Amino acid sequence: MAKVEQLQLLQDVFGQIVIPQEVYDELIVRNHLAVLAIQSANWIQVRSLSDRFSLQELQTQTNLDLGERAAILLAEELETDRLIINERAARQIAKSRRLPVIGMVGAL
Repeated sequence: MAKVEQLQLLQDVFGQIVIPQEVYDELIVRNHLAVLAIQSANWIQVRSLSDRFSLQELQTQTNLDLGERAAILLAEELETDRLIINERAARQIAKSRRLPVIGMVGAL
């Protein structure tokens, strides 16, 4: 959403969102367009996983990237009512773990 300068739509729909530190770090390292928008959005919380071992364990079970794995595990830790994730393989894994999943299109 930040790429198309529509990040505010997420706040309009969800109010507040939480992203894993790993996703935030990916944005910062890649010098992504979303960096400034996310840094200035006080309605976006960045959280670290409490169980780092699970992140490595999930890597051995899947071919998901670090951010996707962290998002799934953080959603489990927080017992979230919705996980926004677009990657098809990640959505399938999240669903298999009984997480309520929605893609960006569904969110909007």
